Amino acid sequence: MVDTDSAPARTTATGGGPDSGGGRTALVVGLALIYTLWGSTYLGNRIALESLPPMVTTAGRFLLAAVVLLVIAGLRRSPQLVPTRAQFPGVAVTGILLIGVGSTLLAVGQQYVDSGLASLVVAAVPLWVLALRVCTGQRPSALVVAGVFGGVAGLALLLLAPGTQLHLAGTLTVLASSGVWAVGSWLSQRMAQPADPLVGIAWQMLIGGLAVAVASALTGELGGLRLAEVSGRSWIAWGYLLVVCTIVGYTVYSWLLRRAPLQLVATYAYVNPVVAVGLGMMVLDERLTGRQVLAGVFVLASVAVVVAVERPRQRGPSSPAAPATPT
Repeated sequence: MVDTDSAPARTTATGGGPDSGGGRTALVVGLALIYTLWGSTYLGNRIALESLPPMVTTAGRFLLAAVVLLVIAGLRRSPQLVPTRAQFPGVAVTGILLIGVGSTLLAVGQQYVDSGLASLVVAAVPLWVLALRVCTGQRPSALVVAGVFGGVAGLALLLLAPGTQLHLAGTLTVLASSGVWAVGSWLSQRMAQPADPLVGIAWQMLIGGLAVAVASALTGELGGLRLAEVSGRSWIAWGYLLVVCTIVGYTVYSWLLRRAPLQLVATYAYVNPVVAVGLGMMVLDERLTGRQVLAGVFVLASVAVVVAVERPRQRGPSSPAAPATPT
């Protein structure tokens, strides 16, 4: 999104604004998709990383996804397939932060951190967002603050459960990825981007993916890749990450950033751990303890508070502009 001081009035997407019945339904569906699909990202990452290196895994899926989205945009005859000079900095900054740094740090950290635990650490995203809002002079309501810290308290119940063993470096790496992701998401709503969502997303993926590819080459990770040693299980997980978590999930997330308050969108980080725990039970035959049930109640209650308070409101011409494109 462009800066509020110089932003032109936001054009309303077809199908009604966020306060219309269709707009509310679309937002609910979008949030539900992010809540569930991205909860499976951690399990997919963990399986893919069994025999694929982290930077190669990240660069490959985002570069391929960028090509797919640009082809789709071309087939739709989008009037703009390349960002303008004014839009390129926004595309580059958000692409490098969200993909080049954020997603890569998550993949690197998940080499040492279990998928469920990683999802809990990433749940710090709403807290990072709240800190950014406070640092820029905004004053979130007391209910939003209470909701954020209530969610953190619930996650702490899971994180500090007896028997939980932390890999300090891996955990801090995942935590750093959540901070970078929050900053990238926040900046995406304040920098000019292409008007066509697919084009904006594709270029962010392209630039971020190229940055990761260069890093993998410089560190020797790319040169050490042996495709013959990659298991079929890892390839299937990588394909799932590409289609479901990257093309679909990232697109929906970016669409939400254009139409809902960031604090509302960031609540996905509270629900993802619940989904991750559920997948762990189904795929890895993990057991759900009473402590985990209690933590889940805290988490979901906190999401409900933040969603209720931060529900999308129709913006007037003088209100802050929404992001011009997804990130």
